[in-house]
Amino acid sequence: MNRRAPRIPKYLGTYPAHLATATELDAQGLKAGTDTPVALLEYREPGRSGTCGLFERAAAVPREREAS
Repeated sequence: MNRRAPRIPKYLGTYPAHLATATELDAQGLKAGTDTPVALLEYREPGRSGTCGLFERAAAVPREREAS
Protein backbone atom coordinates (compact mmCIF):
# COMPACT_ATOMS: atom_id res chain seq x y z
CA MET A 1 0.00 0.00 0.00
CA ASN A 2 1.38 3.38 -1.01
CA ARG A 3 0.58 6.14 1.52
CA ARG A 4 1.10 9.77 0.76
CA ALA A 5 1.91 12.35 3.39
CA PRO A 6 -0.90 14.88 3.85
CA ARG A 7 -0.43 18.07 1.85
CA ILE A 8 0.32 21.21 3.81
CA PRO A 9 -0.69 24.74 2.76
CA LYS A 10 1.73 26.70 0.61
CA TYR A 11 1.82 30.50 0.54
CA LEU A 12 3.45 32.79 -2.01
CA GLY A 13 4.99 35.96 -0.60
CA THR A 14 2.61 36.57 2.30
CA TYR A 15 1.14 34.34 4.99
CA PRO A 16 -1.25 34.58 7.97
CA ALA A 17 -0.06 36.39 11.10
CA HIS A 18 -0.41 33.26 13.27
CA LEU A 19 2.48 31.67 11.33
CA ALA A 20 6.18 32.58 11.38
CA THR A 21 9.44 31.46 9.81
CA ALA A 22 12.16 29.95 12.00
CA THR A 23 14.20 33.14 11.47
CA GLU A 24 11.35 35.32 12.75
CA LEU A 25 10.90 33.11 15.81
CA ASP A 26 14.64 33.18 16.48
CA ALA A 27 14.65 36.99 16.38
CA GLN A 28 12.05 36.90 19.15
CA GLY A 29 14.09 34.47 21.28
CA LEU A 30 11.81 31.57 20.35
CA LYS A 31 12.07 28.33 18.43
CA ALA A 32 9.46 26.22 16.69
CA GLY A 33 7.53 23.93 18.98
CA THR A 34 7.69 21.12 16.40
CA ASP A 35 10.23 19.86 13.88
CA THR A 36 7.70 19.76 11.06
CA PRO A 37 6.39 22.98 9.53
CA VAL A 38 2.62 23.43 9.31
CA ALA A 39 2.87 25.33 6.01
CA LEU A 40 5.41 26.41 3.40
CA LEU A 41 6.35 29.88 2.19
CA GLU A 42 7.57 30.35 -1.37
CA TYR A 43 9.46 33.61 -1.72
CA ARG A 44 10.79 35.41 -4.78
CA GLU A 45 13.09 38.38 -4.42
CA PRO A 46 15.50 39.97 -6.85
CA GLY A 47 18.48 37.64 -7.07
CA ARG A 48 17.03 34.86 -4.91
CA SER A 49 14.04 32.63 -4.44
CA GLY A 50 13.18 29.55 -2.44
CA THR A 51 10.88 27.81 -0.01
CA CYS A 52 10.96 27.77 3.78
CA GLY A 53 8.85 26.29 6.54
CA LEU A 54 6.22 28.18 8.52
CA PHE A 55 5.45 27.33 12.14
CA GLU A 56 2.59 28.15 14.52
CA ARG A 57 3.53 31.16 16.67
CA ALA A 58 1.31 29.85 19.49
CA ALA A 59 3.30 26.59 19.65
CA ALA A 60 6.71 28.33 19.80
CA VAL A 61 8.85 27.82 22.91
CA PRO A 62 11.65 29.91 24.44
CA ARG A 63 15.06 29.28 22.91
CA GLU A 64 17.53 27.82 25.37
CA ARG A 65 20.37 30.15 26.21
CA GLU A 66 23.89 28.92 25.60
CA ALA A 67 26.09 28.53 28.67
CA SER A 68 28.93 31.07 28.93
